[in-house]
Amino acid sequence: MIRTLVLYESRYGSTWEAARIISLILGPSRRIPVSQFTEKHRDYDFIVMGAPIYMGKIHPKLQDFIDREKEWLNEKNIVLFCTCLDGSDGLRVLRKVEDDLGGRVMELGVLGGRLEMDRLTEEDFKTLKEYLSQVGLPPQGMDLFSQDEVVDLALRLIDVRDTLLAKLPMEKLKEEVEGFLKEHNTCTLATSSPGRIRATPLEYHYSQGHLYILSEGGMKFANLLSSSRVSVTVYDEYKDMKSLRGMQISGQALVVEDAAEYQQAVEMRGLEMEFIRSLPVDLKLIRVDMEKVEFLNSKFEKEGYSTRQVLNF
Repeated sequence: MIRTLVLYESRYGSTWEAARIISLILGPSRRIPVSQFTEKHRDYDFIVMGAPIYMGKIHPKLQDFIDREKEWLNEKNIVLFCTCLDGSDGLRVLRKVEDDLGGRVMELGVLGGRLEMDRLTEEDFKTLKEYLSQVGLPPQGMDLFSQDEVVDLALRLIDVRDTLLAKLPMEKLKEEVEGFLKEHNTCTLATSSPGRIRATPLEYHYSQGHLYILSEGGMKFANLLSSSRVSVTVYDEYKDMKSLRGMQISGQALVVEDAAEYQQAVEMRGLEMEFIRSLPVDLKLIRVDMEKVEFLNSKFEKEGYSTRQVLNF
């Protein structure tokens, strides 16, 4: 497991909010202000650091931390993000910090911040008013913070962190994924459309990167007509952390209309078309084209690999 430490410093709350969202999405993680950093935090693998840009500089508490801990940080995989009112200025500051860290930075994130004039201390108000005048910005409140922007950054960081996984050889991983899917026959299919979501337990059959599902119908089809994007889970019953096995599958689903493909899927299930025709209701066929599998298996760690593995189809 790659453990993530989200270190932040916030002046009036925007960076705190961004750090909270990033930590929620990144998963196994700890979020703390830099003032709470202790020796026990040195064992984390992936370090995300964020602070506001103020007067053209990173927050001094984060800068002091970086200066003090540069030797430790030089051994870590790092992400830097900031909240600011001027994106180009924020990027300039982050690149300077990146240069100071000597090439260990994997990603930079520039996020919009907030300026709430009525919350500023008298000293901050006076200093900021002079700075805004110098850079040509009006001395008035601004709200450039976007939750969607923070979510997009956090999702991007998942992909960045995944590059650090101790990966199984591709053929071995595919063999493990297909073996698990063939070993099971029940999944949860999640579908959605505007204002409507559905998670349905269903029987499936796996074949060559596809899940085939026979169904009488239902609300999930209303969602599929709106969006073909689906998520599927297949998992063992939980026993303990040493025997975890489960996967999340992302892909596209469609309702099969081709008669030959329908018959082939029915026969793969060990059924006959004569039996299907004898039923009092029609059985529809959903085919899920798998695009990405995220497989959590405790066994992998025992073999020297990361517990979580990602397979793209």
